Amino acid sequence: MAVLALFLFTTACELAPEEEETICLPVNISITLVQGTQTSKIIADFNYIPETEQLDHITWSNHQTHYFEYDASDQIKVVRVMKVDDKVQEERWFVYDGLLVERIDLVKRHLDYTYLEPIDSIYTGYVEFEYEGENIIEESEYEISAGGHREEYVRNVSYEYDSQGNLLSSTVLNPKSGENSIMTMTYDQNKHPYLALQYYFIGESYVNNMLSRSENDFDYTYELLLNDHEYPETIYEKLGSSYTRIINYSYRYL
Repeated sequence: MAVLALFLFTTACELAPEEEETICLPVNISITLVQGTQTSKIIADFNYIPETEQLDHITWSNHQTHYFEYDASDQIKVVRVMKVDDKVQEERWFVYDGLLVERIDLVKRHLDYTYLEPIDSIYTGYVEFEYEGENIIEESEYEISAGGHREEYVRNVSYEYDSQGNLLSSTVLNPKSGENSIMTMTYDQNKHPYLALQYYFIGESYVNNMLSRSENDFDYTYELLLNDHEYPETIYEKLGSSYTRIINYSYRYL
């Protein structure tokens, strides 16, 4: 589920309240998509800075690598998404207000064909966030024209939560056309939700109690197989009988 509101917190799984916290670090994720008779697969490997819990880079089998850099307070400073096939590096620079991300500046760099080194730097826009407590309730994206002379409001996303912190809905609005799309989710209320995997880019993020998701008239259902720490080991995302996405995770524990 590609929802930025789920990405801006820390990664951890907890045992019983009286026991010592166990940190679960993903080391591999594989995503298999089955559509009719067609099957495709993508794999990602997670690499950490030695002796820390901080991601250094994630290597994807579709020729993308995501690099992470941190500031002096160990907060994420920038994520560089290198797309080898497109010879492009997209960067997301994080600006904080205390512990919360206030804004993300967006930068695009074209890469040379021989050494994949940046040959330019283009400031393409920024995203601003509004919070209620620690929950993001609105994000607004602005795009800068190629010449850098014009700023345009291009996207608004609003979020709603229940009292347990489950994300109930997100509404994406195109300010120019007035068109919007709504995504809604349902959960197993007998389980306490937590954010199972946190990525600092648009990727895969799941809570451990999701039952369904509706988006653009498509209704997805979820079956989650959890490990002993209630982290997902396998997720089955289904859309009727013609579409199944199988997501497998492996971890190391601290």
